[in-house]
Amino acid sequence: MSSPLDSVSKDEVSKLIEALLDGKISDEQFGRLDHWISTNADARQLYFDYLQIHQDLPNLLARQEVATRRNRAKPKLSSRSAIRSPRRKSRWRTKTAAILAMALLVPIALFIGIYLGNSSSGSKAEVANAPGDKPAPEMASGAFFTNLAHARFFGELPPQIGAAPTLNRDYVLIQGMVELGFPNGASAVIEGPAAFRVDANDLLALDIGRCSVHAPPGAEGFRVETPEISIVDRGTRFSVDVSQNSETDIQVLEGAADLYRKPPRDNASASVTGAPLRLQEKEAIRFAFINQREAVPVPFDQTRYQYGLPDRVISYEATTSAEGRAKLLTSVTVQRGQKIETIPVEKLINSKVTWFHASNYIGYLAGDEKLPSPRVSLAADRSLQTGVINIGGSRQPLTSDPIMAIDESRDDFGTPGMAVQFDRPVRNGPGADVVLFEIQLFMNPLEGDSFHVSPLRFEAGLHSHTIHAFDLTMESPESLQLDDLYFHTFAEPPRSLEQLESFPNTPLFQVCKRHAIAVGIDLSDLGYAEGALVDGLFFQDDLGDEDFLDPVLIVGLPEASQP
Repeated sequence: MSSPLDSVSKDEVSKLIEALLDGKISDEQFGRLDHWISTNADARQLYFDYLQIHQDLPNLLARQEVATRRNRAKPKLSSRSAIRSPRRKSRWRTKTAAILAMALLVPIALFIGIYLGNSSSGSKAEVANAPGDKPAPEMASGAFFTNLAHARFFGELPPQIGAAPTLNRDYVLIQGMVELGFPNGASAVIEGPAAFRVDANDLLALDIGRCSVHAPPGAEGFRVETPEISIVDRGTRFSVDVSQNSETDIQVLEGAADLYRKPPRDNASASVTGAPLRLQEKEAIRFAFINQREAVPVPFDQTRYQYGLPDRVISYEATTSAEGRAKLLTSVTVQRGQKIETIPVEKLINSKVTWFHASNYIGYLAGDEKLPSPRVSLAADRSLQTGVINIGGSRQPLTSDPIMAIDESRDDFGTPGMAVQFDRPVRNGPGADVVLFEIQLFMNPLEGDSFHVSPLRFEAGLHSHTIHAFDLTMESPESLQLDDLYFHTFAEPPRSLEQLESFPNTPLFQVCKRHAIAVGIDLSDLGYAEGALVDGLFFQDDLGDEDFLDPVLIVGLPEASQP
């Protein structure tokens, strides 16, 4: 049971929260804030209120931006939450506060607290300036972010692909993976959680976490600096793993690497000392500094090396309105089988909705103010603004064929969810075979609404698959903001395609900013064999929260092009 906030200064908690949001919080302050938010409901609510203010600012600006449009609209909808349960707001606040306290603060407190407390190399980007001194100008490095996969950074949004990391600036990767490319041709895959920075165009500093380095011919001499060890490439593939107590594992997959022990901290101005330790191919070593300063051989494990980022949807392109907001899909870029390719929309395999059974909410169509005929055609076009949304669902995924038959005499409208049929069968190949785009607002789950995808016909070896996070989320720079649209609300939920077509509805102009997020679906995850042909799929929201899946476009990918 939480104690009242009176037992701690409200001003103190406010100052701690402000320091956190400003990125100026110390390790000791972070510990105090984490304690109060974890143990005191009033402090937790105060924390939530601060976050709510930060979240609402973009929406307030958006409302100003579309004020003139609202004057011409019919009944208005200020946010997606307006078409949902009136209890949604309080539940969302309670749920979000709990999630932030448990899923965000606790892991970050453990990781960031350790990083701030134990980082031996220190942040070169945050050196205090004397009174009157001008802050040192930030300089972009010659390195660049080659790729990102489910990457989340502490205190900032992920960078765009191709962006250059700031020289000597600390980056804290909470989860996911990033790949950095360097001017000399070297590359490094960094796995979260990790704290890293680019200290030179041939130097990566890794304070905590794991990275896998490839230095091809011509990139010899590329360095990775850990708190205690300097690793110099001699034409290699190697991995480095730095634990919270600076214990460092180095594994050489190919070639060789030279390892230098750094000077003691009380003599940091000295250069690295002693002859290097040469680590050869398929050798591994550990530097454990808590008990000893000598290197200890460990078993070589080639699985520690990460060749690249996982197969996924990387980005997409679309036509835009005069304001620069996305409308019609023109291409999608995916990585499958470790190969990146951009597929024009003409080669994608379109789908149409063949079954629809909604749940107990009232907005089921997204599109223009006037609906087409048939309405369900909104899901079959190439628009990222139109679709059949808020599909039905089940907490448990299907284990047998969905029932797609209606018996009105028994008030039986079959399995809740949505079925799609592809214009031609999709062949199961490496990586993603189907891409689903969802319309999403900032008050919805940032990683997308989790859902089940199932075969239309269950056979031996086939099963449902649940997707909990999208490849492109609301935090991804590659998720494009969408142009104006309407949500069409119904007085009661349609439990069939016929009801979806015939029930009266009201178009409500959507004011809040909305983006199209995307996820790739690998048919192998449903048990399909390599090369199998699939003509349709069944989708259900997983009912894990009060948000429902809002697909606006589901397309199959053509067979991967041959090299």
